Amino acid sequence: MNVIEVRNLTVSYNKKPAIKGINLNIEAGSVIGIIGPNGAGKSTLLKGILGLLPADTGDVKVFGKSIKEVSKGISYIPQREQFDWDFPVNVEEVVMMGRYAHLPMIGIPKGKDRDIVNRVLKKVEMEKYSKRQIRFLSGGQQQRIFLARALAQESDIYFLDEPFVGVDAKTEQAIFNLMKELKEENKTILVVHHDLGKVKEYFDKLILINQRLVAFGDAEDVFTSEIIHKTYGGRLTILQKSEQYY
Repeated sequence: MNVIEVRNLTVSYNKKPAIKGINLNIEAGSVIGIIGPNGAGKSTLLKGILGLLPADTGDVKVFGKSIKEVSKGISYIPQREQFDWDFPVNVEEVVMMGRYAHLPMIGIPKGKDRDIVNRVLKKVEMEKYSKRQIRFLSGGQQQRIFLARALAQESDIYFLDEPFVGVDAKTEQAIFNLMKELKEENKTILVVHHDLGKVKEYFDKLILINQRLVAFGDAEDVFTSEIIHKTYGGRLTILQKSEQYY
């Protein structure tokens, strides 16, 4: 079953197209990496699918419905710099934001919501920081809090925009482990990523984009020298013998 269907999606900034005519059919239960050069439209693709940016052309269906109809089942983790880390809230309050879609109109968390928040904080090993103000966290800790907030929402689809940027090795491993766990639960995870050295380790499938869709498929099939060069042009050197990409 296709959980996400993208048809002829074009999104522009200041009347200049950032992505053009994207078509995708994404099935459930995969970890999908979105890769391409700087300015290729990777984050724009996520925001376009989520409806956070208006589309010039095209249509997006999630579970056969509009994004607004299924928003409760979708979690989005933006790049860390898009969040106001000086906002006066603590860790527990940020993670509780993931429960808002499940709260009644009066918006008061119940015991179940607090239990879920405590559980996901333990999963990302941040329970002892629950009362700490978010501005006093390290970059890796901040990212784990974002992950906990997404997990608290109990979604079916997760959109992660550059989750590995600026994090320590422990947090990187924690993110990788969580992606594997979510896949085992038949969740779908789309991840904007830039480190090509770990692409085959992290992702089942890849979306290669440079404004237009270059390739989409199993990582083993599309992560090739020919397709990488087609995506990145002359801005990438490929060391064939070591199979490392820079």
